[in-house]
Amino acid sequence: MGVVTDFYKFKYRKDHYYLDVFINKGAIPNIESALNEILSDKYIPKDSQCAYMKLKELFQEARKSTSHVYAEIKIHKCYLRYINNLYLYFFDRKEYRALKELSDYFHLYIVEDIENIANFITLSEDVKIRILSNI
Repeated sequence: MGVVTDFYKFKYRKDHYYLDVFINKGAIPNIESALNEILSDKYIPKDSQCAYMKLKELFQEARKSTSHVYAEIKIHKCYLRYINNLYLYFFDRKEYRALKELSDYFHLYIVEDIENIANFITLSEDVKIRILSNI
């Protein structure tokens, strides 16, 4: 587990924390509706509840901050898991199709991170130390 922790110290430097996403403003109310619906569920864990609240705030701020067709959202990578869970919760509902697109888009970043971890783990200890000491 120490190797994975060291990798994340390397991977999630300031410039790697956030993803900039442009999303159609017409899809944001549907995503907000899904967030409202899942937040009304009494059986979600506290950490998920906090993450969904933060996501709801991000989408609301993005929708209100622009008059263009697309809104820019700067999203922290730690929320990718929650967006994927939100999609899986509503995968059979057509009104939340935007969640599928968002989840598929973020899935590429999740796969990339997994591949980077696998590559980092295969490095020798000396190389890992040199990489991590240059941060």
